[in-house]
Amino acid sequence: MSKRVWLPVIVSVLGLGVMSFAFLANASPYVTVAQAKKMRGDNLHIAGDLVKNSVQTDKGAQTVRFSMVDETGATLNVIYSGIAPANMGSATKVVAIGMMEASVFRARKLLLKCPSKYESEAGPGKSKDFDPSGVRY
Repeated sequence: MSKRVWLPVIVSVLGLGVMSFAFLANASPYVTVAQAKKMRGDNLHIAGDLVKNSVQTDKGAQTVRFSMVDETGATLNVIYSGIAPANMGSATKVVAIGMMEASVFRARKLLLKCPSKYESEAGPGKSKDFDPSGVRY
């Protein structure tokens, strides 16, 4: 076979290998508090309920400290370095992405869920009738 045939095959295989490696290197698991305390890595995802009265922001140091409770009921103290998200006060659920440092989770990214934006006026679990244009009936 000629080089014209093998060169594209080799480049394709190498490209596929690089993409697979990049995907696996950036894949991160959702873990519980207990699992996070045992794991190493800086890309762990912990999901849970935000403990409302625990949120403390330090605008000078640009840090946010709060507690969260995971699905097993375990509580975790989280420190996020950065400006507090605008909807932090209305959030009920949070996903912290980062790493464990002793008994504190150092988050480098926060994902917040504010159910008031997504629930219907009729209450949680009840749907609103609307058309695709967003007009309610």
